Amino acid sequence: MIIRRLRRLPAGSRMAAAVLAVAIAGGALTAPQAAAAGPVEGAPIAKAEITDALRSAYEYGKRSGELRAEHPSAAAPPENCLEVNYVARHRVQYRYAGSDRYETAVCTSYSTWADHDATHGPKANAVVLARGDLYADALAGGPLAGYENAPLLLNPPQSLLPAVRTEIQRVLAPGGTVYLLGSTGALSASVDSALTSAGFVTKRLAGSDRFRTAIRVAEEMATTNRFFVATGTDFADALPAGAFAATYNLGITQDDDPATTMPIALLFTDHDVMPASTKDFITTRWFEHGRTTLYAAGAPANTAAFRAFGGDSLYSFVGEDRFDTAAEVAEYLYTDVDNRLVAPGVGLANGMNFPDALAGTTVLMRSAHPLLLTPPTTLAYATNSFLRRHRDDHHDPESGQQMGHLSVFGGTPAVSADVVREAVSVYLGG
Repeated sequence: MIIRRLRRLPAGSRMAAAVLAVAIAGGALTAPQAAAAGPVEGAPIAKAEITDALRSAYEYGKRSGELRAEHPSAAAPPENCLEVNYVARHRVQYRYAGSDRYETAVCTSYSTWADHDATHGPKANAVVLARGDLYADALAGGPLAGYENAPLLLNPPQSLLPAVRTEIQRVLAPGGTVYLLGSTGALSASVDSALTSAGFVTKRLAGSDRFRTAIRVAEEMATTNRFFVATGTDFADALPAGAFAATYNLGITQDDDPATTMPIALLFTDHDVMPASTKDFITTRWFEHGRTTLYAAGAPANTAAFRAFGGDSLYSFVGEDRFDTAAEVAEYLYTDVDNRLVAPGVGLANGMNFPDALAGTTVLMRSAHPLLLTPPTTLAYATNSFLRRHRDDHHDPESGQQMGHLSVFGGTPAVSADVVREAVSVYLGG
């Protein structure tokens, strides 16, 4: 179920004059009138604008992939990193997997970014590094990775893993910036020291809790007044929201000066309560820009927005469960005016745990594919339905094949072979 509400904020609320105008309708949207200060121009993200951003991200990723294929990395890939399955000579399914969550993230980075000293191929502008044993900091970092054109890598709190160090040295030139998300309890001083000793510049983005750390990450995107909010006490709703924000941010920075773009940041609610720090930050950004844009993923975030701003979140994606919420985000943010997927393909990850889906951010933002979720051993009903609805979106009449593909994140314990076979059959007819 998707909830769409456009309503006037009551006089007396801190954002009484603000218009939280969030829309992806294909046509024009008339912003509601400000409650106390007369009409205030809203800032809807039009369907066409979203589609353009996704297409830019997709075209950038496609060009980069072609260059990577022509000029492969000199470094060896992680062991068993990428599995490719074919139907009628067409690559229809990719599985990105490492021996653990950290190597899966290395795998997606290796499969996406060129060596920093390569003469051709996509070069990373930075690296975003977050702890991999907990989810909040890494979730907030996905949109920053898109904005900075950077891989999102995971690491344990205590020390820098050799595989992670090797990948950072591969993709980032000496002197490049590595963003460390969270306090020294999240990524220790030892991790920081190992990176600076390797010749990189570190920049730590940390707050006193996960809500303030997300704000600190958002502050790195200084021009934004656009936000996706999701509960920070669980990961499921934030996964598809963060993946979309990362893709959108990458897309808009391909065409415009990053200093003038309006990227989307991911902020957290405390389940169904908006933390005062988050409410104040959104309000401050509205005062700075005279407008703001707010999405909510999941029922808790929708409730928190209602309680914080005197009205329901104006564009909320609320499914029957986590799988349905992810499908709703995909259905309304990744399709064009004809309800066809903008880019040919989807991503699939275990929705009962977070690491593999987070690791997939790097691939998803470069392919403009939505993130769908599933239990490990049974394809989720909402995911099955989405795949079935969009199976003919990119059909090649000559070959009779669906030209999209399925990117799976994590090994078979995360998403079983049976689930992948069913997903491929439903979506691609293979």
